[in-house]
Amino acid sequence: MGDYEQALESFVKAFKIWRESLGEDHPNIGQCLSNMAGIYQIYDRKLEALDCLQKALIIYQKHLPTNHPQMGDLHNNIGLTHYILEQYDLAFEHLNISLKIKEKCLPPQHPDIAMTHFNLGLVYESQDQLEEALSYLEKAITIFRHALYPAHPTIIKVEQIIERVSSKSKIA
Repeated sequence: MGDYEQALESFVKAFKIWRESLGEDHPNIGQCLSNMAGIYQIYDRKLEALDCLQKALIIYQKHLPTNHPQMGDLHNNIGLTHYILEQYDLAFEHLNISLKIKEKCLPPQHPDIAMTHFNLGLVYESQDQLEEALSYLEKAITIFRHALYPAHPTIIKVEQIIERVSSKSKIA
Protein backbone atom coordinates (compact mmCIF):
# COMPACT_ATOMS: atom_id res chain seq x y z
CA MET A 1 0.00 0.00 0.00
CA GLY A 2 3.00 2.29 0.28
CA ASP A 3 2.81 3.24 -3.38
CA TYR A 4 -0.77 4.48 -2.97
CA GLU A 5 0.19 6.49 0.09
CA GLN A 6 3.00 8.07 -1.92
CA ALA A 7 0.64 8.73 -4.83
CA LEU A 8 -1.95 10.39 -2.59
CA GLU A 9 0.74 12.51 -0.97
CA SER A 10 1.98 13.58 -4.40
CA PHE A 11 -1.53 14.41 -5.62
CA VAL A 12 -2.21 16.49 -2.51
CA LYS A 13 1.05 18.41 -3.05
CA ALA A 14 0.25 18.94 -6.73
CA PHE A 15 -3.26 20.05 -5.81
CA LYS A 16 -1.95 22.70 -3.42
CA ILE A 17 0.67 23.97 -5.87
CA TRP A 18 -1.74 24.09 -8.82
CA ARG A 19 -4.47 25.72 -6.76
CA GLU A 20 -2.09 28.49 -5.72
CA SER A 21 -0.56 29.00 -9.16
CA LEU A 22 -3.47 28.21 -11.52
CA GLY A 23 -6.53 29.07 -9.47
CA GLU A 24 -9.37 27.08 -7.93
CA ASP A 25 -11.10 25.97 -11.12
CA HIS A 26 -8.31 25.12 -13.55
CA PRO A 27 -8.82 21.80 -15.41
CA ASN A 28 -5.60 20.43 -13.89
CA ILE A 29 -7.21 20.84 -10.47
CA GLY A 30 -10.17 18.79 -11.68
CA GLN A 31 -7.90 16.02 -12.95
CA CYS A 32 -5.92 16.04 -9.72
CA LEU A 33 -9.14 15.77 -7.67
CA SER A 34 -10.28 12.88 -9.84
CA ASN A 35 -6.95 11.11 -9.31
CA MET A 36 -7.16 11.70 -5.56
CA ALA A 37 -10.67 10.20 -5.58
CA GLY A 38 -9.29 7.02 -7.12
CA ILE A 39 -6.81 6.65 -4.27
CA TYR A 40 -9.50 7.39 -1.68
CA GLN A 41 -11.59 4.62 -3.27
CA ILE A 42 -8.73 2.16 -2.83
CA TYR A 43 -8.53 3.09 0.85
CA ASP A 44 -12.31 2.71 1.22
CA ARG A 45 -12.68 6.41 1.99
CA LYS A 46 -15.79 6.72 -0.15
CA LEU A 47 -17.10 10.04 1.16
CA GLU A 48 -13.76 11.73 0.55
CA ALA A 49 -13.69 10.19 -2.92
CA LEU A 50 -17.20 11.45 -3.65
CA ASP A 51 -16.29 14.94 -2.43
CA CYS A 52 -13.29 15.06 -4.78
CA LEU A 53 -15.35 13.76 -7.70
CA GLN A 54 -18.10 16.31 -7.14
CA LYS A 55 -15.57 19.14 -6.97
CA ALA A 56 -13.93 17.85 -10.16
CA LEU A 57 -17.35 17.79 -11.85
CA ILE A 58 -17.93 21.45 -11.02
CA ILE A 59 -14.56 22.34 -12.53
CA TYR A 60 -15.04 20.18 -15.63
CA GLN A 61 -18.49 21.68 -16.24
CA LYS A 62 -16.81 25.08 -16.56
CA HIS A 63 -14.17 23.94 -19.04
CA LEU A 64 -15.28 20.87 -20.99
CA PRO A 65 -18.15 20.30 -23.39
CA THR A 66 -20.94 18.24 -21.85
CA ASN A 67 -20.23 15.32 -24.19
CA HIS A 68 -16.48 15.17 -23.49
CA PRO A 69 -15.17 11.65 -22.67
CA GLN A 70 -13.73 12.88 -19.36
CA MET A 71 -17.22 14.01 -18.35
CA GLY A 72 -18.48 10.52 -19.12
CA ASP A 73 -15.73 8.94 -17.02
CA LEU A 74 -16.36 11.33 -14.15
CA HIS A 75 -20.12 10.67 -14.12
CA ASN A 76 -19.38 6.94 -14.22
CA ASN A 77 -17.08 7.23 -11.20
CA ILE A 78 -19.57 9.39 -9.30
CA GLY A 79 -22.34 6.90 -10.09
CA LEU A 80 -20.23 3.97 -8.98
CA THR A 81 -19.39 5.74 -5.72
CA HIS A 82 -23.08 6.41 -5.06
CA TYR A 83 -23.75 2.72 -5.76
CA ILE A 84 -21.14 1.68 -3.20
CA LEU A 85 -22.71 4.12 -0.72
CA GLU A 86 -26.12 2.53 -1.50
CA GLN A 87 -27.44 5.82 -2.87
CA TYR A 88 -29.06 4.11 -5.80
CA ASP A 89 -31.12 6.96 -7.26
CA LEU A 90 -27.99 9.10 -7.54
CA ALA A 91 -26.08 6.13 -8.93
CA PHE A 92 -28.69 5.69 -11.68
CA GLU A 93 -28.66 9.40 -12.44
CA HIS A 94 -24.90 9.67 -12.94
CA LEU A 95 -24.47 6.33 -14.69
CA ASN A 96 -27.20 7.19 -17.18
CA ILE A 97 -25.56 10.55 -17.87
CA SER A 98 -22.26 8.73 -18.33
CA LEU A 99 -23.80 6.26 -20.76
CA LYS A 100 -25.38 9.02 -22.86
CA ILE A 101 -22.08 10.89 -23.07
CA LYS A 102 -20.06 7.79 -23.92
CA GLU A 103 -22.52 6.66 -26.58
CA LYS A 104 -22.18 10.08 -28.25
CA CYS A 105 -18.40 10.37 -28.21
CA LEU A 106 -17.05 6.81 -28.36
CA PRO A 107 -17.34 3.99 -30.89
CA PRO A 108 -20.21 1.59 -30.06
CA GLN A 109 -17.88 -1.29 -29.14
CA HIS A 110 -15.70 0.74 -26.76
CA PRO A 111 -14.98 -0.97 -23.41
CA ASP A 112 -15.86 2.22 -21.50
CA ILE A 113 -19.43 1.90 -22.77
CA ALA A 114 -19.43 -1.72 -21.65
CA MET A 115 -18.21 -0.73 -18.20
CA THR A 116 -21.05 1.74 -17.76
CA HIS A 117 -23.56 -0.91 -18.87
CA PHE A 118 -21.97 -3.25 -16.33
CA ASN A 119 -22.23 -0.69 -13.54
CA LEU A 120 -25.88 -0.01 -14.39
CA GLY A 121 -26.48 -3.76 -14.27
CA LEU A 122 -25.05 -3.88 -10.75
CA VAL A 123 -27.30 -1.05 -9.59
CA TYR A 124 -30.38 -2.71 -11.09
CA GLU A 125 -29.40 -5.98 -9.42
CA SER A 126 -29.11 -4.25 -6.05
CA GLN A 127 -32.67 -2.99 -6.53
CA ASP A 128 -33.89 -6.52 -7.40
CA GLN A 129 -34.77 -5.37 -10.91
CA LEU A 130 -33.21 -8.52 -12.26
CA GLU A 131 -34.50 -8.46 -15.84
CA GLU A 132 -33.23 -4.92 -16.29
CA ALA A 133 -29.93 -5.92 -14.66
CA LEU A 134 -29.55 -8.83 -17.08
CA SER A 135 -30.29 -6.56 -20.03
CA TYR A 136 -27.44 -4.20 -19.10
CA LEU A 137 -25.08 -7.02 -18.19
CA GLU A 138 -25.73 -8.72 -21.55
CA LYS A 139 -24.96 -5.48 -23.36
CA ALA A 140 -21.75 -5.19 -21.36
CA ILE A 141 -20.58 -8.74 -22.06
CA THR A 142 -21.33 -8.38 -25.78
CA ILE A 143 -19.08 -5.33 -26.01
CA PHE A 144 -16.39 -6.79 -23.76
CA ARG A 145 -16.26 -9.96 -25.90
CA HIS A 146 -15.74 -7.77 -28.95
CA ALA A 147 -13.08 -5.59 -27.32
CA LEU A 148 -11.13 -7.98 -25.06
CA TYR A 149 -9.54 -11.39 -25.41
CA PRO A 150 -11.76 -14.35 -24.35
CA ALA A 151 -10.02 -15.15 -21.05
CA HIS A 152 -9.76 -11.53 -19.92
CA PRO A 153 -10.53 -11.21 -16.18
CA THR A 154 -13.26 -8.64 -16.88
CA ILE A 155 -15.09 -11.07 -19.16
CA ILE A 156 -14.85 -13.82 -16.55
CA LYS A 157 -16.15 -11.47 -13.83
CA VAL A 158 -19.09 -10.25 -15.92
CA GLU A 159 -20.00 -13.82 -16.90
CA GLN A 160 -20.01 -14.82 -13.21
CA ILE A 161 -22.27 -11.92 -12.33
CA ILE A 162 -24.62 -12.76 -15.20
CA GLU A 163 -24.84 -16.31 -13.82
CA ARG A 164 -25.57 -14.97 -10.34
CA VAL A 165 -28.29 -12.60 -11.56
CA SER A 166 -29.79 -15.31 -13.78
CA SER A 167 -29.96 -17.65 -10.80
CA LYS A 168 -31.66 -14.99 -8.69
CA SER A 169 -34.07 -14.30 -11.52
CA LYS A 170 -35.11 -17.97 -11.70
CA ILE A 171 -35.72 -18.08 -7.95
CA ALA A 172 -37.76 -14.85 -7.89
